[in-house]
Amino acid sequence: MNFLHLLWTITVPILLICVAGALVARYQQVETRSLSTVALYLLAPALILSALPSANLRGDHVVQIVGFTALMTAICWLMAWMAGRLFRLDRATSRALVLTTIFSNSNNYGLPVLLLAFGIQGFALGTIYVILQILLVNTLGVSIAASGRGGGSGLKALYQSPLLYASVLGVVLSLVHHPLPGGLATAAKLLGDAYAAVVLLILGVQLGRTRWSAAARKSVWIGVILRVVMVPVAAKLLLMALGIRGLLAAVLFVEASMPAAVNTVALASRYEVAEEWTSMVVAVTTALSFVYLPFLIAVSR
Repeated sequence: MNFLHLLWTITVPILLICVAGALVARYQQVETRSLSTVALYLLAPALILSALPSANLRGDHVVQIVGFTALMTAICWLMAWMAGRLFRLDRATSRALVLTTIFSNSNNYGLPVLLLAFGIQGFALGTIYVILQILLVNTLGVSIAASGRGGGSGLKALYQSPLLYASVLGVVLSLVHHPLPGGLATAAKLLGDAYAAVVLLILGVQLGRTRWSAAARKSVWIGVILRVVMVPVAAKLLLMALGIRGLLAAVLFVEASMPAAVNTVALASRYEVAEEWTSMVVAVTTALSFVYLPFLIAVSR
C-alpha cells in the first residue's frame, strides 16, 4: 500500500508533467533554452531565497550533512571523471556525465519519498541536504555545464549568474534568522514553487524530441550505472566510514541514491551540453527508480 501511495502521489504527477511537455514538443515548436534561462536565472534564485531563510538548521546534524555532501560530491566527480577517461567520452558528454552523477533528484522527488518513508523528522533532515544540493547545482553545476562548451573553466559564467548571489544572501538570512519582508517572501515563494514544474516540462520537451540513436544509447548506460549502482554503494560506504547512523544515515543514503536530477536537463539545455544524452540518463534512471528505490529504503533502515 505504501508503494502504491508513493506511485500515485509522486510518480504519477511527475510523469504527467513530463508527458505534457513531450506532447507540446511533438505538435508545437518549443525553444527550451529560453525556458531554461528563466528557470535557472529567475525561478531557482527565488527558490533559494524562499527556502534558506526559513530553514531550521541544527548544529551537529548540519555538520554531518555538510561533511557527507562535500565528500560525496568529490567522490561522484572522481568516479565520473574516471569513467569519462576510461570510455573516451567527448568533452560535452563527459561534463554531462559529471552533472548526472553528482546531482540527484533530491528535491521534488526525494523530499516526498522521505516524508512517506521516514515521517516528519526524516523530511526535516532531508531539507538541509536539499538546500545544499540547490546551492551546489546552481553554483558548481553552472560552472561544470558552462565548461562543457570549451573555452574556460566556467567560472566567468558562475560569477555572472544571479544564483551565486541569491545563495549567499539566503545563507546570511538563514544564519541571522531573518526572513524576507512579507511582499518579497510571497513573490519569492510564488516563483520558487514554479521551478520544479518548469524544469519537469523542459525534461518532457527534451524527451519528446529526443532521437534515441544507437551511439547515444551505448554511452547513456555509463551514466545510468554510475547513478543507479555506483553512487548508492559509495554513499553507503561513506556513511559507514563517517560513523553516521540511524535516521540521518537512512535519509542521506536515500537522498544521495535518487535518480539523476531534472535540474541537469535545464543546465544542459541552457549551455548546450549533451542535451539529448542528459535527458536520456534522467529518463532511464527515473524509470528504474520506481523499482530500486523501495529496495534501497528497506536496506537503509
